[in-house]
Amino acid sequence: MITVQDMFDYALEMDLAHLANSIYWALLKDEVTFQDDSKKLQAIEFDEMEIKRLMEKNDLNIGKVNLFVMDGPDDWYAFYLAEHSLDAYRLHEELFREQQRNITRADRLMIHYMTFAETGAEECLYEHKKEIITYPAYVGHAKAGERVLYRVEVGA
Repeated sequence: MITVQDMFDYALEMDLAHLANSIYWALLKDEVTFQDDSKKLQAIEFDEMEIKRLMEKNDLNIGKVNLFVMDGPDDWYAFYLAEHSLDAYRLHEELFREQQRNITRADRLMIHYMTFAETGAEECLYEHKKEIITYPAYVGHAKAGERVLYRVEVGA
């Protein structure tokens, strides 16, 4: 059985704002409990206007940390998790002392599985995000079109 707690945790981890806030609303209205089977959610008539308001208020802090990708030389790209692009840029400048490059918000890449060259582990960046304690955080460098992340030595 997949519980409401399991679904809620998954929605938070994957930044699924509508699902997480729908469950949150159902919990607030005592429509479900965390221990209930998640199938119980299918029988609820949700108040979409209230869920939209909850999403705008963002008490659950969904989507605060984003993936940013910075152009590098020779088709290499640096990956950062940060709240703002400026935070990612400052960390990049501090770590690599490189001049300003283009930086792009790339949350669409969060779902892709990447191989971490150091460990050989393959995980999506949403999973990797759970391991990070403070932001901004350097994730690694990848060659254009490839899904292998390399940690470049600081100052290298």
